[in-house]
Amino acid sequence: MSRVFWDSMLFIYLVEDDPKFAPVVSDVLGRCLRRQDTLFTSHLSVAETLVGIEVGSEKEKAFLSSIDEMGFSLLSFDRASIASFRMLRRDFGLRPPDSLHLACAAAANVDLFLTGDTQLLQKRLRVPGIDFITGLDNTPL
Repeated sequence: MSRVFWDSMLFIYLVEDDPKFAPVVSDVLGRCLRRQDTLFTSHLSVAETLVGIEVGSEKEKAFLSSIDEMGFSLLSFDRASIASFRMLRRDFGLRPPDSLHLACAAAANVDLFLTGDTQLLQKRLRVPGIDFITGLDNTPL
């Protein structure tokens, strides 16, 4: 059982039913649920996913209820996230959203930060509070 943070793109792949990535994300989600992993994401991830969905639509309701049903804990950017955010922006020049996701995950002491962002993965970051940062191709679940 691991503590796994899901980045925005994973949800977007599912919601948009991306032909290449949605099946992979569904498989990873199934493995996480079977292993009884503790699942995390940020409020920002949920908001970013909702950008492409009509307000008040059935799709919006289904997505929000799915997040709850799958047992995702939503992390907020708080005082414990500040040091990591600062380091990621200052030392690595990451974009604010990437820094925020990683800082929230670090504050929660996750084992795995899972992302579909290949540019982020190319940076080969080491973030205190996150054991592994990996993409869909390298998911060790």
